[in-house]
Amino acid sequence: MSILKNILIFFKDILSPKKCFSCKKEGIYLCEKCFNNLDNFGEYCYICKKKSPNFKIHKKCLIENKLLNWKNFNDKKIYLDNVIVLTHYKNKIIKKLIISFKFYWKKDIWVELWEKLWKLVKNKINISIFNREGLDIVVIPVPLHWLKKIKRWFNQSEILAENIANILNINYNKNIIIRKKYTRQQSKLSRQERLNNLNNSFKIDIKQVDNIDNKIIFLVDDVVSSWTTLNEIAKILKQNWAKKVIWVCVASN
Repeated sequence: MSILKNILIFFKDILSPKKCFSCKKEGIYLCEKCFNNLDNFGEYCYICKKKSPNFKIHKKCLIENKLLNWKNFNDKKIYLDNVIVLTHYKNKIIKKLIISFKFYWKKDIWVELWEKLWKLVKNKINISIFNREGLDIVVIPVPLHWLKKIKRWFNQSEILAENIANILNINYNKNIIIRKKYTRQQSKLSRQERLNNLNNSFKIDIKQVDNIDNKIIFLVDDVVSSWTTLNEIAKILKQNWAKKVIWVCVASN
């Protein structure tokens, strides 16, 4: 580390010291004790919100909610296999942390959150099983439209996905999914409007098809207000022969 960088960090710590957003403990933005006291997600099915090992979506829930045809399991409306979410976005501390990262570029906040997320993934998804079965894993960030990326200067999902891939020593590829349509904010729309909003919003880069075939896909995003965006991406991944699609997310409603 350069002398200049050390000096910059020194003055940054003086002017804006790192403190837990909850208990004000110095040296960390969210201490372990405060994080554990939050209303975090347990292992549950994303549809019924009831317990489910490894966050697997219950087949019964898919059928009862008409998201899967019981006579033809290939005729389905939801394409995600597991939904792994670290915490609730309704937690005021989490919301404040994420806003501070996005709009004030406090990168250390994101480091703390993705460290918690990759530990959760490592504990709940046995990667060695996929390796024994000869299945490769690819980590993919949810893409931003290029106009949104210009406005924000970065895609936080790319930062999150790349770091998770590096820590878990698995493949990372940000070029598989292309966002070809500028969409309105999903959280402000009705369910039908969300589906219409996302229609033909994503496509697979034809050069990347071989990187999907028979692969386990970890689809990574920061905050998700509904499953419709992730499910639309999962759909085109499955149509291109992805074996499984596992959604990994920091926070959701």
